[in-house]
Amino acid sequence: MSKPGNILIVDDSGTNLFLLQRLLEDEGYSVVITEDSKEGLNYVSKNSDVSLILLDIMMPGLDGFEFMEQLSDNGKLADIPVVMVTARDDGESQKKAVDLGAKDYITKPLDLQKVISIIQKHLG
Repeated sequence: MSKPGNILIVDDSGTNLFLLQRLLEDEGYSVVITEDSKEGLNYVSKNSDVSLILLDIMMPGLDGFEFMEQLSDNGKLADIPVVMVTARDDGESQKKAVDLGAKDYITKPLDLQKVISIIQKHLG
C-alpha cells in the first residue's frame, strides 16, 4: 500500500539518488528524482503535491542553500519540509540550513534507518 507523500530528491550523485529512491519506494513512498537543482525548483513550482524534499547542499550551479532561498522566495518553503542530505558535517553548514528553514539534517554516508525515521517524523 502506498504511503501518503510525494518525495522530491535533489542530489547530483546518481548513486545517492538511486539508493534513496529504492529505499523510499520500498517503504511505499512516491519518489521523484533529479540531479539538477533548477529542475527540482521547477518541479516544485509546478506540482503542489510535493510533501517533502531531500536536498543535497553541494551541487553544481544552484547549491542547496540557494535552492532553499529560492524556494522560500516563492512561498513554498513554509509548506514543504526540507531535509538536507549532505557530506558537510560542520556546524556552520547545519546552522545555515536550519536558518534557511531546513527541518532536519542528515550527513553522508547515509544511515538508511535514520533516513526512514526522519521522513516518517515529518510525513507521519
